[in-house]
Amino acid sequence: MKIRKAKKEDIKFLVEIYRRAYSRPKESENWSGDKARELLNFYFDQKTFIGFVAMMDKKVVGAFFSFIKPWHDGFRLGEGELFVDPKYQNNKIGSKLLFKMLKKARERKCSVHELVAYDGIAKWYKKLGLRDSGLNHMEGDINTILKKIEGF
Repeated sequence: MKIRKAKKEDIKFLVEIYRRAYSRPKESENWSGDKARELLNFYFDQKTFIGFVAMMDKKVVGAFFSFIKPWHDGFRLGEGELFVDPKYQNNKIGSKLLFKMLKKARERKCSVHELVAYDGIAKWYKKLGLRDSGLNHMEGDINTILKKIEGF
């Protein structure tokens, strides 16, 4: 297995891998090819983008896309997308992508990596030393929120 810097043209291969990785029942996300492409391009086009792809037998099998953001305590590796083709999971590919990303982020003066993860994968991150920050990841339908605000 080889990890290399991501290239814009990798996105055409990564779209389907992303869809397969996240459009599974336990993740309960349903990604179309167009929406996955839009998200990956969003990351790639960030001014402080960092991205790596994992290759096996000259085939792209996963990636980690992220960015660096300034924060009150220095620079942080922002919430990114780490994903591996389900056919290749449980082969330490995700761990190797994470290792490569964290080394690059450290070179670029990041001291903290922040992320949002489903419960199952959060257990893996906690084994690696990440901890709950005390912040809540929240989401809500904008129309519902606007109606509730109007009622105040």
